[in-house]
Amino acid sequence: MPIVVKKLNCVYMQGSIIEQTALCDIDLTVNDGEFLGIIGHTGSGKSTLIQHLNGLITASSGNVTVDGYDMSVKEERVKGRRLVGMVFQYPEYQLFEETVARDIAFGPKNMGLEQAEIDHRVSEAMSLVGLAEDLFAEKSPFELSGGEKRRVALAGIIAMRPKYLVLDEPMAGLDPGGRKNVLSTIERLREKTGCAIVMVTHSMDDIARTAERIVVLNHGQLALEGTPREIFSDASALEKMGLDLPQAAQLGIELKKCSPDVPNGIFLDDELFTYLKGRLADV
Repeated sequence: MPIVVKKLNCVYMQGSIIEQTALCDIDLTVNDGEFLGIIGHTGSGKSTLIQHLNGLITASSGNVTVDGYDMSVKEERVKGRRLVGMVFQYPEYQLFEETVARDIAFGPKNMGLEQAEIDHRVSEAMSLVGLAEDLFAEKSPFELSGGEKRRVALAGIIAMRPKYLVLDEPMAGLDPGGRKNVLSTIERLREKTGCAIVMVTHSMDDIARTAERIVVLNHGQLALEGTPREIFSDASALEKMGLDLPQAAQLGIELKKCSPDVPNGIFLDDELFTYLKGRLADV
């Protein structure tokens, strides 16, 4: 069963003179196993929306269900929350244990699992995120690079085996190498575990390469929804909402000004490379 969001509204400081509507009538479904990207300008409601998916925020009105569990009902929220793993922006700041293994084990331990099962899940999670157990298990998390810390934080969530992995700007603040490693880790997790991915990001290039479906939020409303090709083919709509195109799409538009035979709808690096390679072969 999917995550289903129906007519979701979120109003902060409701009834006060500084009342602010963060989300307005959001309808959204997160399907089993899919990669859903969420984009939007700063303050569009992205983080507020995903915090409703595991009950960190409850709706002012409307409804969120996770595999049929109503997240507005306390008893059901506890069960639904176990299915949704949440990784916040800069998750390395949440690391606190003395060793990597202990930090990853924290969630499974709180689930009341036997030690043998906890140890198995720690080993499994470290393998899934590409951290060699013999090299990293007994290291302090604070000795690691930014990208390695980010992977430890991911491993701690994966060890609880969520059905849905929700990521809020998972590559924020990383250098290009770190960004690439974390993004590869996320893709590998989905391939190996079958979990659905919901990723909030400001990077149009990252979301263009990875997402199967994208939703665009604008001032708390769901403005656009579709495949990456559908979303990034409407440059004017994105520009009005303060969003850029992926770099490949921007370059494709500039090339088309000089050469009308450049195909429409280029938005991926490899598509642009294939086109340019073909043009060079014709020279």
